[in-house]
Amino acid sequence: MNDITQDAAKRQPPRRSIGKLLIWAVNLPLLAALALLLPLDYRREMEDAVVAKHAALEEEAMTIYEGLSALGQKGQRESIQKYIDSVCARMQESRSPGHHIVLHWNHQVLQADAHHPASPEMIRAMQEASVSSDHRAVVGGESLVVGTFAGDGVEVWVSEYTTNIRRSIRREILLHLAWLAALAAVAAAIVNLVLWRIVTRPVKRLSNAVLRIANGHYEVNSNGFRCREMNDLSSAVEQMSKILADDERNRQMQMDRARRIQEHLLPNGVEVPGLRIAHLYQPADEVAGDYFDFIRLPDDMWLICIADVAGHGISAAMGAAMLKALMLHAVEQHREPSKVLQYINNRLPALLCDGFITMFLARWNPQGQQLDYASAGHEPGLLLSPRGDLRQLPSTGLPLGIDPTSNWESEAISLMPGERLFLTTDGVAETSDPSGELLGRDRLADLILRRSMQTPCEIVAAISTDVLRHRAGGKVNDDVTALLLEVKGEWASSDVVIRENNACAK
Repeated sequence: MNDITQDAAKRQPPRRSIGKLLIWAVNLPLLAALALLLPLDYRREMEDAVVAKHAALEEEAMTIYEGLSALGQKGQRESIQKYIDSVCARMQESRSPGHHIVLHWNHQVLQADAHHPASPEMIRAMQEASVSSDHRAVVGGESLVVGTFAGDGVEVWVSEYTTNIRRSIRREILLHLAWLAALAAVAAAIVNLVLWRIVTRPVKRLSNAVLRIANGHYEVNSNGFRCREMNDLSSAVEQMSKILADDERNRQMQMDRARRIQEHLLPNGVEVPGLRIAHLYQPADEVAGDYFDFIRLPDDMWLICIADVAGHGISAAMGAAMLKALMLHAVEQHREPSKVLQYINNRLPALLCDGFITMFLARWNPQGQQLDYASAGHEPGLLLSPRGDLRQLPSTGLPLGIDPTSNWESEAISLMPGERLFLTTDGVAETSDPSGELLGRDRLADLILRRSMQTPCEIVAAISTDVLRHRAGGKVNDDVTALLLEVKGEWASSDVVIRENNACAK
């Protein structure tokens, strides 16, 4: 995952994709409808089956009545009993288990005794059902439905248990409902496929295109959608990409010019008498807020400075440019480092709207090999003797731009041939690895001590390698600048000057 995607993921709470939201939006109502309608349809089908069975029982009662009329033997009880028993037995053996017939004839009640339902309770239940609105009654804990027919003093009641009716029709109803569920599932699958092809997949393509644009890949082509709205949105994204590409080209041209201007402000190829110099200069962005310089004074002395404008990027680079202008103006009136710092500090608030600047400023006397320095809250300098003794040169006052009334003390140091002064901005020691651990000043000091027999160029190159290794591919958070000054003489190494981005030249 790229940096922009990771940053966006950290800022936003977890959210479902549009594909999942659409699937839930379509399928949840469908599932809810099926969960509600299928049981209702099941109960309706069951009720319709009972109603249909009642109509069939009514017809059967009429058929039995007509059969009795055809016998022409209404006065013979035995023949009638035998007839209804045979009819009931045939129905029992086929598709109507629990089927029962009761006949009210000639002030007598006859019921089929071909099976166990024959009983006085059954007769009373069938009589109740024949006069009820739903033609149903309960006997022995079970519900039955009754069909009736009456004529010429004869009443015929035919019943069936509703449980038998439901049992016989259940398989057919469940099969019907299964077909409905299957059709609903097919319909849902078709709708989901259509949504995926028309909405989900196009939105994913557009999202990927926008992410590519966000990461600087402006040449995108996401046309070819099936719906007009998606094609319109795709065209808008492509138009935005072209505008951003033009803006980025213009921005890059301007930043290239700014970088060239800033490089022109740095001391390219300057050689300071009595010193061998190597430097490392690595902006975090196209331009940097770090600044270093070697300025020759009218009395043949030199001002050596390294400074760090708070932040990095364009605003810090503008601060560094203003600092360069202030430096050149300050040295026209002052020579002592402390006075130069006071001059800059008094005028800085009018030029720097916010923030501050740290600076290590030294005046070098090549004749007497003496260094007078003042430090405005800058990283401590490290002074290494030829014998391997390491000494810190701490800050002598506040950073510039914090207090207009600040003062700085200058300290004088006599140097001997072979001594080395190591100066950095805080971007070196504060380089962090992906876990957040800083490189630290102790590691830098250890590196200088371990490589004390190497040339300034080799040491600065090793620092660059160490910074890169410690960063381990992580994000560059600040500008990195380092200066290594070696006093020429009997102890000194060969003449080496680093002029540009750690490129050595003899």
